[in-house]
Amino acid sequence: MTKSEQKQQHKRRLRNYLLDVGLQLRYTVFIIAVAVFLTAVLGSRIYVATQETTRIVALTASVDPATERELVQQFQAKDRVVLWGIAGFGLLLVLTVTAVGIWMTHRIAGPLHNIGSVFARIRDNKLPEDLRNLRKGDELQAFHAGFREMYDAIRARVLRDNEAIEKAIAAIEAQTDRPAEMEQVLEDLRRLRLEKAQSLEKQEE
Repeated sequence: MTKSEQKQQHKRRLRNYLLDVGLQLRYTVFIIAVAVFLTAVLGSRIYVATQETTRIVALTASVDPATERELVQQFQAKDRVVLWGIAGFGLLLVLTVTAVGIWMTHRIAGPLHNIGSVFARIRDNKLPEDLRNLRKGDELQAFHAGFREMYDAIRARVLRDNEAIEKAIAAIEAQTDRPAEMEQVLEDLRRLRLEKAQSLEKQEE
């Protein structure tokens, strides 16, 4: 696989996870904001506590200037380590929460995207039998099951309509001496039969 193909495959995978960018990023950013706020509050308290410890040690060792200088340097170095540790933890938390947030919201955005595509089919009078199932682990399973029942009921109604149209066409065609206006009715019924038959055909994804 070439680098170009690998790059396109990576983009496709990312796009598959970001099915509804607005919804997923909105909730992910909210979770990140909460995590950053909590990290900042906790981190500031830890850092203030370490600085207070450094100040107390400096006051305690002030009787010996040489010892004081060495201890202050050591504790200031530890303060910097604590500060960088808090910053690193915050960055790692943001990255982790971002990945988890997108993954979790994908389990909701995926079913919604699926349902939205079915709505578009119904709008365009396309009712094929192969309605896509949700993946294992997706949310909204119960809602999707009820939605599928509605879809199946609509499709079954179209099938019954087709049977009624077929019977009506056969009854009219069986009439050898039918009035002229019935020819237009027959033509309309044939057109309607064709439209309904096309709506039940399997569509290319």
